Amino acid sequence: MRWFLSTPRRAQRVGRHLLLLHVLGRRSGRELVFPVAYRDGGDGRLLVLTNSPWRVNLRDRPDIAVTLLGRRLAARAQLVEDPDRVAQVYHSLIEQAGHQRAGRRMGIKINVPRTPTHGELTEAVRRDGLALVYLDVESGT
Repeated sequence: MRWFLSTPRRAQRVGRHLLLLHVLGRRSGRELVFPVAYRDGGDGRLLVLTNSPWRVNLRDRPDIAVTLLGRRLAARAQLVEDPDRVAQVYHSLIEQAGHQRAGRRMGIKINVPRTPTHGELTEAVRRDGLALVYLDVESGT
């Protein structure tokens, strides 16, 4: 996947939904590169939904880089782990997509035949370690 996303020509199609996140390891100091799915955050930022352990590398270290559509750009990451805030965003995204399709689109399992309540989502956020990463990406023009 890294190979596909690393140049503009190869990233034309798959790069509309995936990017490479370049972060420094919290302990090692080495550059770590993760392919992640992203979406429009609705406020000019990109939004990544995750429960992956790599997110801890963003705590108090917001300056990162991304490879977006084959171009490496500087970015600033805001990690959101507050269960209430994360649950609000998940609820909104589930409502937009419809609960029948949201699970697959968002990479989560919805165990009820409706949109989960805020309380159910907050519990899931805590249990599954769900988090949000907002990315402010430089234009690179």
